[in-house]
Amino acid sequence: MAGDLTLTNTTATTTGDSSYAVNANQAATVNIDGGRYATQGKYSDAVWVVSSDSSVNINDATLSTAGDRAIALNAQNGSATITNSTLETEGLNAYALYSGRQQLTGDKLTITTQGTGGAGLFAATGGKGTLTNSDITTHGELAAGLLAYPGSAITADNVRIETTGKQGFGLWSRAGQLDISNSTIVTSGDAAAGLYVNGYSTTLSNNVSLNNVTLQSAQAQAINADTTTLALTVNDSTLSGGNGQVMNVSHYEDAADPANNLYSTVTLTAANSQLNGDITSSDVANSVAVDLTSASVLNGAVDNATSLALDNTSRWNMSGSSVVGQLTNNGTIAFSAGNAADTLTVTGDYAGNGGTLMFNSVLGDDSSPSNKLIVGGDVLAGTTYVAINNLGGHGAQTVEGIEIVDVGGRSYGNFVQSGRIVAGAYDYSLLQKGENWYLTSQATPVDPEPEPTPEPTPAPEPGPNPDPTPAPEPGPKPEPTPDPQRKTPVIRPEAGSYTANIAAANTLFAMSLHDRLGEPGFVDALSAQPEVTSLWLRQVGGHNGWHDGSGQLTTQSNRYVAQMGGDVARWSRDGVDRWHVGFMAGYGNNHSSTRSVMSGYRASGSVEGYSIGGYATWYANAPASQGAWVDSWLLYNWFTNSVEGKELASESYKSRGFTASLEAGYTQKLGEFTGSQGTLNEWFIQPQAQAIWMGVKADDFHEANGTRIQSEGDGNIRTRLGIRTFLKSHHAMDNDKERLFQPYVELNWIHNTRDFGTKMDDVSVYQAGARNLGEIKTGVEGQINPRLNTWGNIGVQVGDKGYHDAAAMVGLKYHF
Repeated sequence: MAGDLTLTNTTATTTGDSSYAVNANQAATVNIDGGRYATQGKYSDAVWVVSSDSSVNINDATLSTAGDRAIALNAQNGSATITNSTLETEGLNAYALYSGRQQLTGDKLTITTQGTGGAGLFAATGGKGTLTNSDITTHGELAAGLLAYPGSAITADNVRIETTGKQGFGLWSRAGQLDISNSTIVTSGDAAAGLYVNGYSTTLSNNVSLNNVTLQSAQAQAINADTTTLALTVNDSTLSGGNGQVMNVSHYEDAADPANNLYSTVTLTAANSQLNGDITSSDVANSVAVDLTSASVLNGAVDNATSLALDNTSRWNMSGSSVVGQLTNNGTIAFSAGNAADTLTVTGDYAGNGGTLMFNSVLGDDSSPSNKLIVGGDVLAGTTYVAINNLGGHGAQTVEGIEIVDVGGRSYGNFVQSGRIVAGAYDYSLLQKGENWYLTSQATPVDPEPEPTPEPTPAPEPGPNPDPTPAPEPGPKPEPTPDPQRKTPVIRPEAGSYTANIAAANTLFAMSLHDRLGEPGFVDALSAQPEVTSLWLRQVGGHNGWHDGSGQLTTQSNRYVAQMGGDVARWSRDGVDRWHVGFMAGYGNNHSSTRSVMSGYRASGSVEGYSIGGYATWYANAPASQGAWVDSWLLYNWFTNSVEGKELASESYKSRGFTASLEAGYTQKLGEFTGSQGTLNEWFIQPQAQAIWMGVKADDFHEANGTRIQSEGDGNIRTRLGIRTFLKSHHAMDNDKERLFQPYVELNWIHNTRDFGTKMDDVSVYQAGARNLGEIKTGVEGQINPRLNTWGNIGVQVGDKGYHDAAAMVGLKYHF
């Protein structure tokens, strides 16, 4: 028809082949508002715009066809606009919308196609299609949601596409152009890629832009580039391949004549997008360039990509071994979690400019499994940070180290360790040897000092011929010279902190009789009163320092203890001896800091806890304050412990157990003398012996990095042999005040049957130098009045290998 035509709520149906419900040609303008337009024959379009000077405008209509190659709206040569309408087709190559040489615009459409080769919108021969706010569903083999041919373009915004047939592509570009925004595309059929691009040409290419698009294929690649040229830009989008591939690039191979092979050229630029699946190329002759920018993430492996680049906000999570021609890493590349077998091979050059490589390694000896970067060319100038995830390795001594970077060319760039690398008791470090890089648990060797060049020896003056010198007797073989390059495994400082904690838990509340009560003789005046009870309080502050057995760890600790208790019963069997029974409780804490002289790392430990228990004491001759005495006590102790290493997770755990003591001594008066100021001084000597059983044990546990921690040294028996000498001094001015002062000096030898330590996986680290200790203690004990006593002392312990301890104590006791 020609001229203008308006159809309102019209129903038009045809049943023959090549019959059209509406045919617009010869400068026709057709306006359709409402109605249904249906055909049932081959080549029978519901609406056909055949001439370039014709146009149609459709609103709120239903267009349907039920024949092969029958198109619902065929804008073959003219232009068309359709809104708020439904389009349905059934049959071979039956398209809902076809845009030929002009513009077709659709908005708010519901499109359904049934049949092989169908399409929701097909643009060809230079056609331009625009579709907004619409839904497309295709059911049929090779049925596409949107299809663009050479020289044609489709723009879609806020469109949902769903295809269900075999090779039912959501988007299909055959050397065309697709610009898709704010849309969702889902394909579920066999081999149905989300985006399929093909069409080989030396002059034409596919140009596809996805902006805020979700593209998901249930059984195939998100993108399938089949022997073609593709420029793909992905912004703010998510692409997922159900077969594990986000993009596959293939080529044509002529088995008879390889010179006729055809290869693909693909560039993929992603910004703020997530690509889920592998990127694969069928041949290295394909050109595949991938650029990840603006916080983009690739989750998958890469096979035969020509180049891959990440900016400083992007990340590549490798799901398997990968091969890339050129790699530029300004972002983060992480090997697959839990897998230490994968490798990343760069056949050309690698460039790192502040990027990070995250390896998985089973940290042990040189043969340990580990991910590896293999560079066939050079490592270009720049810095790459290396982070290591230990997959259950227990740590071991390395020789050469665990190779993680293998460079075929030259290493002009640097790989720098990022964060601690720990396994068991060892600290690992990243070390370059030649062009390659290794993880080593050994200390970096220090080159020996060069021997000084000797001064030249002057030529001797000629002299008489000497007598011949007899041949020397053969001497003993010299001992082999130690290798100055011999390496030492690097111990983690956390071992010192764990050890300081268990040592403190067993010793914080350890005490002697005099530590607890001061001078027992000061209660003599009240000994005849069995109802008398007492309350005492003592406080201790101390500091110690020590090294571990390897000499690598230096630990310093500060402690505080407060204990209080009192007698609950006192009696004498014969009026001479005296028995005391009491209860006591205490609070204590210890804070330690350990530094490794090998790695420079530090760790801190803390212990905080309580004790409760009782004591019993017997004095053979209480009134005379002389003779033998025996003291015993039993405590139950419980603690909260923590250890925090630099760049490691903080660890918390519990410890608990009993400690008990048996102590005996004998007090003997040696004489007395009067001082120049009228002071009466009695001189005493007191040998002592004590054994303390230490049974506090820490819970076994695993650190966040997997290392098993076990405390060692519980069950230690600490024995002490000592002698104490003191003066009991009474000044004449105190005759009516019953005030006494007793300065003393005490010397002790202390022996521990076990060393406190920590077992980290299979390696034990012990406190050194504490097996045998010498102690000197000096202080004063005083009776202010018959009911109030006070005492205080300072003491120093010295052991082997730099062990030392200093403490100060003050106590107060009141008799009721």
